[in-house]
Amino acid sequence: MSLETIAGLLLALAVLAATLRQSLRWLRLPAPARPAGWRMALLPTLQLACAALLYCTLLPPQRSVEAPTLVVLTARADPALAERAIGRGERVVALPEADPAPTGGVERMPDLATALRMHPATARLRIVGEGLAARDVDPAKGLALEFEPAPPARGFIGLQASARVVAGATLRVVARVHEAGDGVVELVDPAGTVQDRALPDAGGRVLLQAPARARGPVSWHLRLRDSAAGDAAVIEEAAVAVDVVPGGQTRILLLAGAPNPEVKYLRRWAADAGLHLQSRMALGAGAVLGDGPLAIDADTLAGFDLVIVDERAWNGLTAAQRTALLAAVEQGLGLLWRITSAPEPGTRAALHELGFAIDTDAAAPGDEVRLGPQSPPGDSADVGATAVDPPNALPALARQPLRLAAIDGVALLRDRDGEPLALWRGAGRGRVAAWNLDQSFRLVLTGHGERHARLWSEAVGTLARARAAEVPHFIDIAREGQRAILCGIQAGATLVAEDGTRIHPLPDPGAGGCAAAWPTRAGWHRTGDGDAAVHLHVRDAAALPGVEAHMRREATLRLAGAGPDRPAGTATSGTPASRWPWFLAWLATAGLLWWLERRPGR
Repeated sequence: MSLETIAGLLLALAVLAATLRQSLRWLRLPAPARPAGWRMALLPTLQLACAALLYCTLLPPQRSVEAPTLVVLTARADPALAERAIGRGERVVALPEADPAPTGGVERMPDLATALRMHPATARLRIVGEGLAARDVDPAKGLALEFEPAPPARGFIGLQASARVVAGATLRVVARVHEAGDGVVELVDPAGTVQDRALPDAGGRVLLQAPARARGPVSWHLRLRDSAAGDAAVIEEAAVAVDVVPGGQTRILLLAGAPNPEVKYLRRWAADAGLHLQSRMALGAGAVLGDGPLAIDADTLAGFDLVIVDERAWNGLTAAQRTALLAAVEQGLGLLWRITSAPEPGTRAALHELGFAIDTDAAAPGDEVRLGPQSPPGDSADVGATAVDPPNALPALARQPLRLAAIDGVALLRDRDGEPLALWRGAGRGRVAAWNLDQSFRLVLTGHGERHARLWSEAVGTLARARAAEVPHFIDIAREGQRAILCGIQAGATLVAEDGTRIHPLPDPGAGGCAAAWPTRAGWHRTGDGDAAVHLHVRDAAALPGVEAHMRREATLRLAGAGPDRPAGTATSGTPASRWPWFLAWLATAGLLWWLERRPGR
């Protein structure tokens, strides 16, 4: 129980006892000798007022005073703002990220918490510059905060890339550029070859894609170049660290009605990507070409992640094999149906059973199709980017003159006009797709092998059975000398840097398997041994300054929006008001009460 509560209860009991005493005294007196009614009513009122004034004398209320404002300089803070704040008599502190202040009166502080301890009366913060670092966010909570952000510098302010990619799959990099202007963004492989380039959209966003071939931990590069100034005008370059792992865990069964170049180059791509592909192709008259006899049953299909079949191969399956295949899809197997000829009634019925409809009347005439310069899947279609390569650089491919439809279908592949060439939909725990594209091998023959690899890696990555187990990964960007959040790591696991330095992450029981780590070296770190080893990259402390500044800016803006709503110049201070006014009022009330109690007569 607090001191204020105890004092209030004691004073209330004193008033109650005095009132009871006076009431009993009034009742014991004979009627002619009793005081007047107004006098007996005024005495308890004065006693209550006297108790309240005594309480305020002992424990005076807090007074509202002008809120002391602390001006906090962060990175790229304008020195002129600090000079004006000092001229107004405000306290000014500079955090370690701030540039050396050219004027006196600025106190250097190691962090915001220290600054608040040095100035305990602070009720408002004015943040100037790029914003607060992660270590200063928590101390600023609960204070009124005003943010004067510095203008962002030209360059990258956002970067998202896959930290772990299967060999042969597509590496996707989403970046955001501030003041792109005439800038073009390029994705450069470890050998120094430009694999993809694009112009940022109106919001500065850009999507770049390329097949990942080299296995192991490798570093790609993202380059922002001023196209108007020539190839040598590089505005900013950032490393994109990728751990390329073997793709042998993905098992594909290819069922084809006949051997053809499409199947040949699909098999070659799977071998280059490190995927385990087993094929069976009909030669006619009961002869089969492939990797050996294979029973199409539940036990066999449980060992595969994706089945690719065309209409001739589907018609060659028995009813029991089709039932087993559809049952396996319900259990998580992926199924891709290749449409390679004009659909017959049996093909239409089979596709209808899978949830797809074929409309030949609404389809555009012709059997040729061209892919756009980029063909991202549907989940990345919202990333605006304009490719630099012209659309006619890709050869014409083949398709059937029909239009695919599905009530719950998702576009897996589109042509350059946006028409869906492939749709997929969920079926139980698996996914099934209808694929109206043929002769994709022409991409390889015309020097567009990257597009061919990207085409099939996206299809396999979208449809294959989900076997992914959570692997260790950093949340956001890990930097040298800063706390990093590491999730998916086992208890007791360590991070080993390239020089052998060991880091022991500190687990957080309430973070769902995540831990905190403080890497002291930039570069690759390893956790685990042998085939189970996972490589994680830690950036240099000075890498991607625009991305770091944007993160600080957004975090500080959220603080400013979530801070307490107080008037601009006042706040409740911890200093109590003066006791003298309350004491004088209590003295006057107590004197009046004493006079009334001893006043002769009624």
